[in-house]
Amino acid sequence: MVTEEWEWFCGRNTSYLNTPLDEWVNNTCFINGVSLLPHAGFIALSSLLLFVFGCCSSYRKIKTKYILTFPGHSLRWIVSILTLLLLGASIGEGVLTDETYKAWQQPTQPHLYMHGAGAFLACVFSLIYYHHMELWQAPFMSFLLLGYWATAAGGEALRMSNLVYQNQIDFNVLRFDLTVALLVCFGLLFLIEVYVILARFVQCCGSYNSRKLPADLSNSKMKFMNYNVNLASYLTYWWVNWLFTIGYNKAIDQDDLGDIPNRHSARHNHKKFKEAFELETAKARKKGKSPSLTQVYIKVYGFRLMTSLVLKIIADMLGLIGPVCVGGLTSYVITIVYPSDDGKLQPHFVTVTEYFGNGFVLVAVMFLAASAKAIILQCSFHWGILESIDARTSLQTMVYEKALRLSTYATTGGKMTMGQITNHMSTDAMAVLYMFQTFYYLFSIPIQITVTLVLLYFQLGFSALLGFAVFVVLIPIQLKVATIMTKRQKDVLGCSDQRLKQSNELLQGIKLLKLYAWEQIYCEAIEAVRKRELGFLRKINHCLIVTILITTAAPILVTLVGFGTYTALTGKPLTPDVTFSSLALFNQLAMPLFILPMSLAMLVNGLVSTKRLLTFLLAPEVEGKESSVLDDDEDDAMSNDQEVVVKFRQPEKVTVSPKYTKKAIGIQTDDMELVTSTDSNVNSGLNGTPNGAFISDPEQTMESDIAVEITNGNFKWDPESDVNTMSDINVKIPAGKLTMIIGQVGSGKSSLLSAILGEMTTVSGDVQINSGKESIAFAAQKPWLLNGSLQDNILFSSDMNRKRYKCVIEACALKPDIDILPAGDQTEIGEKGINMSGGQKQRISVARTMYSGRQLIILDDPLSALDVHVGRHLFEEGIVKWLLDNKQTVILVTHQLQYLNRADLIIEVKEGRICATGSLDDVIKADPETYSSWAEAIKEDEEPESEEVKDVEEERKSLKRQLSKKDSFVKQMSKEEKQSGGKLIEKEEQARGSVSYTVYLYYMKNVGWGLISFVFLALITQTSLNVGKNFWLSSWSEAGLSNESATSTAEYLGGYAGLSVAAIVSQLMAFSALVTAALIGGRRLHHNMLQNIIMVPLRFFDTTPVGRVLNRFSNDTQLIDSRLAQTFNSLLGCFLQCLSAVVVNTIVMPFFIIFVIPIAIGYYFLQKYFIATSRELQRLDSTSKSPIFAFFSESLGGLSTIRAYGDGKRFYKTLIKRIDTNLGPYLYLQAANRWLATRLDLIGSLFVLLAGLSTLIGALLFGVDPSLVGLAVTYSLQVSGYLNWLVRSVADAELQMNAVERVKFYSDVENEPYEGKEPAVEWPSRGQIKFEEVSVRYAKDLDAVLKRVSVCLKPGEKVGICGRTGSGKSTLTLALLRVIDIFEGQVLIDDVDIKSVPLTSLRSKLSIIPQDPVLFTGSVRKNLDPMMQQSDDDLWKSLEIAQLKEVVSQLEGGLDASVTEGGENFSVGQRQLFCLARAFLRKSRILIMDEATASIDMETDKILQTVVATAFADRTVLTIAHRIATILDSDSILVLDDGHVAEYGSPAELLAKENGLFASLVNDD
Repeated sequence: MVTEEWEWFCGRNTSYLNTPLDEWVNNTCFINGVSLLPHAGFIALSSLLLFVFGCCSSYRKIKTKYILTFPGHSLRWIVSILTLLLLGASIGEGVLTDETYKAWQQPTQPHLYMHGAGAFLACVFSLIYYHHMELWQAPFMSFLLLGYWATAAGGEALRMSNLVYQNQIDFNVLRFDLTVALLVCFGLLFLIEVYVILARFVQCCGSYNSRKLPADLSNSKMKFMNYNVNLASYLTYWWVNWLFTIGYNKAIDQDDLGDIPNRHSARHNHKKFKEAFELETAKARKKGKSPSLTQVYIKVYGFRLMTSLVLKIIADMLGLIGPVCVGGLTSYVITIVYPSDDGKLQPHFVTVTEYFGNGFVLVAVMFLAASAKAIILQCSFHWGILESIDARTSLQTMVYEKALRLSTYATTGGKMTMGQITNHMSTDAMAVLYMFQTFYYLFSIPIQITVTLVLLYFQLGFSALLGFAVFVVLIPIQLKVATIMTKRQKDVLGCSDQRLKQSNELLQGIKLLKLYAWEQIYCEAIEAVRKRELGFLRKINHCLIVTILITTAAPILVTLVGFGTYTALTGKPLTPDVTFSSLALFNQLAMPLFILPMSLAMLVNGLVSTKRLLTFLLAPEVEGKESSVLDDDEDDAMSNDQEVVVKFRQPEKVTVSPKYTKKAIGIQTDDMELVTSTDSNVNSGLNGTPNGAFISDPEQTMESDIAVEITNGNFKWDPESDVNTMSDINVKIPAGKLTMIIGQVGSGKSSLLSAILGEMTTVSGDVQINSGKESIAFAAQKPWLLNGSLQDNILFSSDMNRKRYKCVIEACALKPDIDILPAGDQTEIGEKGINMSGGQKQRISVARTMYSGRQLIILDDPLSALDVHVGRHLFEEGIVKWLLDNKQTVILVTHQLQYLNRADLIIEVKEGRICATGSLDDVIKADPETYSSWAEAIKEDEEPESEEVKDVEEERKSLKRQLSKKDSFVKQMSKEEKQSGGKLIEKEEQARGSVSYTVYLYYMKNVGWGLISFVFLALITQTSLNVGKNFWLSSWSEAGLSNESATSTAEYLGGYAGLSVAAIVSQLMAFSALVTAALIGGRRLHHNMLQNIIMVPLRFFDTTPVGRVLNRFSNDTQLIDSRLAQTFNSLLGCFLQCLSAVVVNTIVMPFFIIFVIPIAIGYYFLQKYFIATSRELQRLDSTSKSPIFAFFSESLGGLSTIRAYGDGKRFYKTLIKRIDTNLGPYLYLQAANRWLATRLDLIGSLFVLLAGLSTLIGALLFGVDPSLVGLAVTYSLQVSGYLNWLVRSVADAELQMNAVERVKFYSDVENEPYEGKEPAVEWPSRGQIKFEEVSVRYAKDLDAVLKRVSVCLKPGEKVGICGRTGSGKSTLTLALLRVIDIFEGQVLIDDVDIKSVPLTSLRSKLSIIPQDPVLFTGSVRKNLDPMMQQSDDDLWKSLEIAQLKEVVSQLEGGLDASVTEGGENFSVGQRQLFCLARAFLRKSRILIMDEATASIDMETDKILQTVVATAFADRTVLTIAHRIATILDSDSILVLDDGHVAEYGSPAELLAKENGLFASLVNDD
């Protein structure tokens, strides 16, 4: 018998008290008590063990951020959580069963729910216990769990026997269902524990080594613990908490983030993607089709994405539970407010129907469903986002790897521009990322809509089908709109490509554009493309407006049709339970319909970008370059001591034979097609061989004294062209000797070098190179320098050998330059060597080849940028004494014919053919004109050289000034600046803290205050109308309970329809105004930035990489154009929806506000806590992107050099490192977003719980109408989603406003002083230049460079300018163009002070021919005359004068012939001649020639000097030149010394002064 002391547990139920002990199975209280014992025992034992192990052993010292999980970890957590839910339901079932006893005035029965409560607590303890078991790596602790699960299952078996005995075996009895489910769960947990014990102790079922850390955890810097935590931490992102703590206390920097996991590293993802791409390419080739990148996506990322899709569908289904429960909850309230007279049931176990008909149970179910949805949905997003990041990483590495192998003609022939290729890295890769993040919506949304409509059918009947018909009508419209958006998106991308290409060209050639005053012309060209781009964006915005209209109108129209026809079709009045369950379901349709068009747009963008990427990845490559040259795990095909023959031949014939020590590497072609990345039957390339050439037939050997041999070679740049660039090339270049290649401008000298390097398409013939493994070093005609230290540029990744390094520095005359620099050879060289003169860049480039120790040194006209003295020093000390004495082979292209007698072999090239070869005598016999040119060069070389120290010294002084400009002279630098180690490129600006309100004001000012006000007004109106519409619906449904007449129904329907239409119209007006505002803002921001950037001083471009500026014109502009409108629409809409939910619930139940206030405070601090970290992660992401694009842009400029050195692997590794650096902030940013979203969803779930409970209590205590309860809960169900979108929108808005902030920064950079008074139209008419006490400095805080200079240059005079080191020659010419600050005195041109003349007018009236020639994409005509003001006759005349008429006339199109990006389809010499032609066309009275003929052969130079003397007979010409003959022919010589005028007069007069400075300069030699 059960004694009285157990009455507190069993109650006074006689059926229990009087049951004999021998019939214990029928004693429910006894069974519940016995089955509770295992749970109570486990709580006691587990607490004791945790206390003992935690406090009294070494285990308490174990604290790690990671967990080494045991087998079955995730399954255990899932089953345990399911068990907790079942036990929670069991508690509720016990309470409700107890209520059936209390309803008959019987005492309470605690045993009915105490068992569930005890088991629930024990299950929680089991998870804590298991967590410590994993943390401490103590598998022996699992034996206690094993015992617990066995006894708990036994307890449930006892409860089942009790139910059997009482004949309660019925699935409608909830207790039976729960007991069965718990028995299964405890059984599963028991089996999992057995598995752990077998795996850890018996070493079966897969041995598990707990002592060996995973590779990621072995790296102490790896802090991204996503994959090394328990499931609870994984699902709630608890492991990210440490980052938020840091971010809240200080600004996060890159070091705080540590390394990323290997599975997300660029190298790992590239390897995985590349293998799949090569496999797909091979399959496609077999089928004769083009490969599909989509198939590659599916193979590499498909499984994880499909898993995330399944989770998304599960979450969507859980989201429908809430709306279904609203109907039940409203029905429950109706039974309370309008009770029926049905009799009470006898005490019994509650049924499933009774259980889920209880309002409090339904509120709990809504809360749990919302919480589960939150966890699962965010997990789905997290997986999809991680896969999208991996995809973006893979594509970026694939694009860079491809770029390193891209054929030269692809980049210089106009097929692909730098802007387009950069877009593949940025825009296209991001488009694929967004496609991955949104693709599953396209599958889940149709399922979600279908299930929702089915549920609506059960609520509304045929009225729901009529509502569905509205969707059927609207969906084709959506698809049509999406199709139109696709087409327009292609147009936008095309315009974006073109705009970026032109912006890149403008920035690359900004110095020339400013000196010619052409910046506005090219700016207008960009604006014209921008106008077209905005036109297409406007059309896309029209589509977006239609999309938003459909998205907003669809649920409202469906609701209107459904409710409006319900009574007519069913004959039933509209009641609250039907109304608000249906309304909640209709609301569920709003978000999917809003997201669907966005997902379609993302899919379209992603597919367009995928197609563009595939086209790029299949583009032609340089001959012999195979991808595996970049793979780290590839072994080199040969050892260092093997002698190698490099030979170009057909890849199909490739064989490998390791037994030979002489091997041929390369490809031979007889009318072969270009080798592309689709060729798989090739061997890996080698470092140092041209383009990683192929291993070929070992029997084809070369004589040891021959370095390079070309046999019957025919080459061309354009593989589709019918005309060969180089024809009938047969030459043998001797090993260890000096070979010189000479010829006129455009004759094919550089092309011959390119043919040797494998950069051209080999039509037929052989190119063989006999050299060591790391064999070739190359100095291009246009020197290519890295944005790094001077030392880095010379070493080029080679090991430092101090003695060798010092000798190279001396041989290249770089020691004085290094001594000047603030950090010596550690001083940073600007992007593209922008802070170095042409001569300095060329000497650094040559020093690189000399230091490399390669056997074959190829120098493309390095002496052109050097004066004769330094050129002679470099030739004697560097080429002869250093290279040739070390038996290295040197191939030198040059116009300096005075050195021809030093050559072992001379090759003369004319019109793409070798016209003469051999010794100097052989060449003179073949081409007698060469003799006269050589003799003249020798004569000039032997003459005393007035400029021998020129200019190298002037370069050094200029360099010092340029560096001083940044640092305000070394002596004036702060300690911090001194410690900067000679950094030139400034660190990218990175604001801290939240985006300033001034940025928002700046954006709104650009949009227009009137438009901003209208947007706010329209949105508030729309939200108010929606709230009013729903209260109207509440009254309508409440009237249905009172059975009001049909007349009343018609009135309600009319009012509801009117409010619905008004809400749709206001939403349409609001979004239309918003997208218009965004478009206007984007247009003005881009315009302001562009207009400002072209007016900033040139110094800005010395310290700012072009990639950084381009990032503002690409990524930031795209964000502002495409994302801001949608983000602000989402932000304002979600805020107003959340506010309306609070208002509605407060109106229904005023004390609800008491619960909302703490939630709102918690929400505020949560988002503040989040945004502090998120903001810095976003900024780190933005600033770590720029180095990727800057390095990518830099690499594209030096592809031929990188490939010649065989250094592709090193550059690839550098990019990999930079991508990994960028991945850190981006991965943490995405994890932080999920951290926040999970918590916000849980807050939303809490909001549902509080709203449900408050309204239920209101109905019970205060008689709140059922319709208002339904309305309040329906609104609360939306809060979770809107809260999430709100904070996400706030974060997105801040990110996108960060883009506005960055654009604003470049819109506010200080300009040059462009203002002034316009001079007379004919000014200058004479060309007189008068300096009156002029003092010039580079900045206000620097010393004067020119000091009180006074000189008068007569009209029409030809003036040569010279002087010793740092005398100020270049400064004088820059002062004429007001590039630097004239702070004292005045410069008068024809008696007009140039400071009073507008800067554009001044520069347009003068002509300068710079040392670095620049051509722009477009036609020859546009390059000569961008304003299109000259006649064809004038253009042809200028070309004739510049010796280019024959070259241009042979081009297809003549004056309209295409010029590719950077003028790469012309030689450097030809580009310089085009600059001369420009100067002739301008007809300026004053011409400045700055080493204008440096890259031109002597014969052409002589002709040009004669032409200049006649064509500029009446013009004033200022000349700074290397060639002394040019200076000596001048009318006057201006000699400067330390910023003062030392001498001025005719050459004869100055030479007559024996002790004069000019005479001493001449006699120094």
